[in-house]
Amino acid sequence: MARSACSADGSKRMLRIQVDEQPETTILRIEGKLAGDWVDELRRVWMTVRTESPKKQAVLELSCVMSVDKPGRKLLSQMHSRGTQLSGAGLIVRSLIEEITGSH
Repeated sequence: MARSACSADGSKRMLRIQVDEQPETTILRIEGKLAGDWVDELRRVWMTVRTESPKKQAVLELSCVMSVDKPGRKLLSQMHSRGTQLSGAGLIVRSLIEEITGSH
């Protein structure tokens, strides 16, 4: 049986951001709802990562995202246009990534 990497208490939090520093990449794993004030929080964390590790590839892992509002979609688009790789599994997340990146 496959197990989800998403935490069981995801519904209790609006958004969880985990930063995983690797030698060549920095992975931002987000979980929950990317909406409202949480969009600004993700922007702040992302900008900090870009400033502190400008030569590393930034990867945004979206598999545990439950929903994204319009400002959240705009931020994801901005992140992608500035070189951040969007990653994730699941029908909704894959559809969102394809919409933003233009890939199929």
